[in-house]
Amino acid sequence: MRALILQIVLLGSTIIPCIAQDKGKSELTISFGFMPAEDVAAEFLTIFFLALAGRFPEGKLNDNAFALAYKYHVSERFSLGASGAYNASAQETRFFKWYDNEPRPKTLAIAAESNFFYLKRPKINLYSSMSAGFFGSWKNEYNGISNTSFISPTLHYSPVGIRVGRDTGGFVELGYGFKGLVSGGLSIRF
Repeated sequence: MRALILQIVLLGSTIIPCIAQDKGKSELTISFGFMPAEDVAAEFLTIFFLALAGRFPEGKLNDNAFALAYKYHVSERFSLGASGAYNASAQETRFFKWYDNEPRPKTLAIAAESNFFYLKRPKINLYSSMSAGFFGSWKNEYNGISNTSFISPTLHYSPVGIRVGRDTGGFVELGYGFKGLVSGGLSIRF
């Protein structure tokens, strides 16, 4: 009986510090972004060649993405995780004037994500974020037929992000990719 009590006490003394060490290392975020670019490579090349031709792209602000992400803070300056983003009305091409008379595709992106923190204080964080993964695109036609276009690699890079708050906070990121040029939302650390 004493051996059993001693084992329980020893097990409890090792588990409780482990649980205490992980508190505040996990983070869950939900965000809303404007002008997402799921097919980053194609859009970047389009912008590049339009600029070489002396034309300026005419962007449209009528699409957005909702994103959900989980991050684990590996160290004081670095976190790893995964993110997913859904765009209910994606642009097949953002920089040419095509008539928008047919249903727009929907996209779902899933990616691995990493953050690097430039400044990490108790109530304010300044960071950059990079995500890489895949996205799928499908379109529901008027006759009810669903058409899966493709599954392709995607990226998102935010050189500047700011988070304000301690356990619960808000954040804003400026970047390019499947989350949008400007995205922001809520963050919960646990």
